[in-house]
This record gives sequence, C-alpha cells and structure tokens, in this order.
Amino acid sequence: MTRLLPRLLASVAVLVALAGQGALPASAAAAPSAAADDGRLVVVGAPGLAWSDLEDADVPNLRALADEGAGASLTVRAVRSRSCAVDGWLTLSAGRRAADVAGPCRVPAPVGADGAVPLWDQYLAAASAASYGARPGTLGTAVDGAGACVEAVGPGAAVGAADRAGSVPHWSAELPDAFSCAVVLVDGGTLPDQQPERGQAVGRLDAVVEAVRRLDPAADVLVVGMGDGDSSVRPRALLAAGPGFGPGTLTSSSTRQPATVQLQDVTATVLARVGVGDQALTGRPLVVEPSTDDAATRLSDRVGFETRAATLREVSPQVTGWLAAAFALWCAVVAVLWWRDGTDRPLPQAVRVSGVALAAFPVGTFLANLVPWWTEVAPGAVFAGALLVAVAVVTVVALAVERRRPLGALLTVAVVTLLVLGGDVLLGSRLQLGSVFGQNPTVGGRFYGFGNTSFALYGLAVLAVVAAVAGSRRIGRWAAAGAALGILVVALAIEALPSLGADFGGPPGLLLGGLLVIALAIRLRLTPVRVIAAVVGAGVLVVGVAVLDWLRPADSRTHLGDFVESVVSGEAGAVVGRKLAQNVANLGSPPLVAMAVATLVVVVVAWRRGWRPSAAGTVVLEGAVVLAVVGFAVNDSGLVIPAFVAVVLAPLLVAAGRAERSGT
Repeated sequence: MTRLLPRLLASVAVLVALAGQGALPASAAAAPSAAADDGRLVVVGAPGLAWSDLEDADVPNLRALADEGAGASLTVRAVRSRSCAVDGWLTLSAGRRAADVAGPCRVPAPVGADGAVPLWDQYLAAASAASYGARPGTLGTAVDGAGACVEAVGPGAAVGAADRAGSVPHWSAELPDAFSCAVVLVDGGTLPDQQPERGQAVGRLDAVVEAVRRLDPAADVLVVGMGDGDSSVRPRALLAAGPGFGPGTLTSSSTRQPATVQLQDVTATVLARVGVGDQALTGRPLVVEPSTDDAATRLSDRVGFETRAATLREVSPQVTGWLAAAFALWCAVVAVLWWRDGTDRPLPQAVRVSGVALAAFPVGTFLANLVPWWTEVAPGAVFAGALLVAVAVVTVVALAVERRRPLGALLTVAVVTLLVLGGDVLLGSRLQLGSVFGQNPTVGGRFYGFGNTSFALYGLAVLAVVAAVAGSRRIGRWAAAGAALGILVVALAIEALPSLGADFGGPPGLLLGGLLVIALAIRLRLTPVRVIAAVVGAGVLVVGVAVLDWLRPADSRTHLGDFVESVVSGEAGAVVGRKLAQNVANLGSPPLVAMAVATLVVVVVAWRRGWRPSAAGTVVLEGAVVLAVVGFAVNDSGLVIPAFVAVVLAPLLVAAGRAERSGT
C-alpha cells in the first residue's frame, strides 16, 4: 500500500491542478457581468413571489421584465425551513443566512424618526446564535464605505439597507418623486398564501414595478422573491432587466446551475455594482447566460422547476420513510428465516428479488429524473411511475447478471450507479438537483456535486468496481492492482475536484476504503506503517484539494475553499459546531434509525448462524465499513452514509449467497 499511495496522491494532485480551475460552466464564465459600470440598481423585494404568479396573474410589468431580461429560480432558505419576510431581508443585508428570532413570522416595523430599525438588537442576537457567520448590516455598511449610498423604501427594505448599527440614513415609507442613491431597495409587500388576496397583492407589486421603471427608465431592476413569507415553501422568482441584464437566464458561481441562484447572490451583485469585492459572503455576483429560448419557454421552464421542487418536498419524506420501512421488513424476514431454518437453506426467491429491488431503489430515484414528470398534470403520480419502471429495469438486469457470475447483481447496480451519478456530476449535476436523494433546491445547501446520500451510493459503487478489477485473475496481480488504482484515482477526482464533485467529507473514506479493497484483493499484508501512511495520505488529499480551491479568486471558490477561509478568519469553530450539531440531530431520524437497527439485527443473526459472504463479497464489505465509518465521522449527515451503504450492500450480498456458493 505504501507503493500505491504516492502514485495515487500525485495523480489526484495533477487532476486537481488541471480540472479545478473553473467554478462556472464555460458558457456562464464567459457571459458578461450583470452589473453595469454605472447607473442605478433597484431591488424590489416581494417575499412569496413565485414564477407561477407570473403565469397565473395579469401582471404586464412583471411579464415585461421577464420578456426583456433574465430570470432564475431563487433559493431563499435562511436558518429554518421557512424563510419569513424579515429572514429574507436580513439575509440580503448580511450576504449570509440570517433570520429573525424563532417563532411566528413578524412583520417588519416602520423605521423610527431617528432612522433606527426597530428590533435591530434582536436581529443581531439571532444572527449570532445561528452560527452562520452572518452580520446584518453588511450590505449597508459596505455600500457606504464605497462612497455610495443605499436608499430604502418601506419597512422591509429598511432591514435590508441598514448599516451594522441598524441605522438607515436614506429611508421613506413610500416611493419618492426621485431616487437619490445608486442602490435602492424597495419593499414590494409580502404576498398572502390564499386567493383572491394573493392575486391582489401581485397586482400591487406589478404597479410598484411600473412606478419604479417610470422613476428611472435607465435603471437596472431586480424583482426578488425575498423569502417565503406566508406562502408554501418552494423556489421563488428572481427577475432582472435593464442595461446590465440581457435576455436569458441568471446563474452564479455559488450555484453553477443555469437559472438557479440563491438570495445571497443578490447581495454580492449589489456590492459588485458599487465596486465592493469579497465581503466574506456566501453568495457570488449574478451573471447572465444568453438564451435562444423565447420568454414563454423560459417562464414555462421556471414554473416546471418550481413544480419539481415543490413535489419533491412533499414526496421525499414519504419515499425515504417507505424505503426505510421496506428495508426493515426485508431485514426482519431474512433474520427470522435464518434464525429458524439456518443459513444453509437458500432464501426464497421472493426475498432475494425484493432485496435486489430495494438495492436498486436509490439509484432509481435519479433515473426517474430523466423523465420530465414535473411537466405533467399529475407530477407526483408520473414520478412514482417513472421510479417503479427504473427500479424494475435495474432489478431485472441485475438478477440476470447474478445468474451468470458471483456478485453479478452488486456489480450491475454499481456500474449503473457510477454511470448515473458520476456522469451526472461530469455534466453539471442536473439529475441530482431536485432529486429525492440529491440536492434539494429549497434547502440550498448544495447545488452541484455530491451530497451525503449520493456520495454513499457513489462511494459504494466505486468500491465494488475497484474490487472486481483488483480481484481479476485474467491479468497479473500488480497489473490488476494498477488498473484498480487508476479507476480509484479517476473516481476520487470526480468526487473531490471543486469543479466536479466538490465533496469535502467524502474523499477520506473513499480513499481509505479503496486502498483497503485493493490491498485485500491482491492479498497485500496490512502493516501498521502502511495503514498509517494511508490515513495520513487521506488527510493530505482533503487538505490539499481544499487549499488549492482556497487559492483561487474568491468568486471562483467552492465550499471547500470557503471552509479554509473560515479557518483563516477564525470562524471555523462556528462552522464545525454547526455541523456537529447537525450530525447529532440526524442521529434521531426515524428512517435512518430504522435502517441502522435493521442492519444490525441482520448482521448479528448472520454472525450467530454462521453466514458469511464470499471472499470477493468480504473484500467489498470491509471496504464499505471503512467508507461508512469515516463518512459518518467527518460529515454532518449523521447516519445517512452508513444507512444507505447498508440499504444497497446488504441485499446484494445476500442475493449472492454465502461463501460456499462461489466455492471459496
């Protein structure tokens, strides 16, 4: 292993240097900046605004913005699952996730005669307690420091425009006769959830937009769904028009997804307009991706994305719950049969088939997104149908391969997973964005690369393929090891590169698990020196990739480089503390607990009754244990990684039969 490790690290380092350059797709990186060199920028905030409001209502001025300029779906997640109006304005102010104190949503209060925002001390305390490093007042203070000013119209806008002391020098309750600052924030009102009040509020917002454009026809105008307010949680609408925004879609290097941005990107855009660079924001300036689609098509696409996200928000907990229940039931049946009949007797065919279907289920959720189910009248039902078809196809193929070779089902599911998830990351993570087990656009934690669940599936698939190649006897021992190492290097690059998988917590477990699999497959003795070298190498790999990402310009960094920046700035403690708290909280997730307990029951019964996987299966199993344990330790996902590794691996090892089946 000590001979393999330097080659592995050198290979990954070269790939990092070559492929870690871009943080945006080529088309976005080359697109002109949305910010003009001069001219006014007006931000009209309307918490609750969705793209479907433009489709359903008579709003000529909003539709004109959409027709003339660019738009995107906006993630407004702040501290809690629902982002109140105040939360949205505070997030705009801080350029990081920020929120009001916990409890029912409060209405922003008018500014006092002294220009002070009411409840500002409470906002600061809530931001400090949330551990996102948010400092409300960042926008107002930074604009003032650049020699410009920010003007606020309405109480919500005052929250967004205040400086760090909570003061708003330029404020009015209603639109003035003329704007006086280079940056203007306008409170367009919070939209009610129910009709007809909602339609009336959207109409008033349309009138505000008309008045703003009449006051300064040359201004760039952003209309922003500034939070969820009282509306159902979903991506909100962001429209941009004016000299700095041509027709197309908006993106940013914080999301790297066409037509998908986050609220903090608006803050970065405002500051870029007045010449202010990085302010330790989590957002990046908006850029325009020119589009040949007409305005009606762009609107339809955004409404479809909204439907997709809203549907997945509803069905994801159900899908996860049913998967956990089905897996627990399957484990219970296997445990009872083994305990009652012993492990020499083959399990019933129905148990084996259902187990393979369970293992195929997670990757099936990504395959289902190949079908545009969100455009249908009954999107939930169409998604369920596409999912069942995908699972059935993978299951049939896996069982057919299993009849021809040992561990054929495991290898089949692994190859499908690598093609789907690895290919998706290489193509921009389109399948994973808005998937049951992928990136959730309403949460906005990640927009590209691997999340914790997809990493568990991908990592296990890599180990299975690496084990099959390393254990091949058609070529020499070291040739097989070299081929397996090459696959591991490529898989690690896809996983770790900031421009691809951008995963900080996955590479250590994948590297250690992969090296163990190769060593076991070629029967290389594991000495203390080799083990220590592998562990140190895993640490060097992760730190090296993160530091290389940090060395790039701030607007090109991913969350890997941002974490290094938090270490340098002294904020790492808060970040680590928040992740530890999330890890502990996830330990209490009922579906994950059910998966973990069910797995433990099967393992104990298998051990007591003498069931063991084949030699090749044992190699994958031991590597998977390392992957799961390290992944659990260094991520904030709690039991997600161990649980999903078990859901896929356990049924496929059982389907392959015990050791005697393969003659080992």
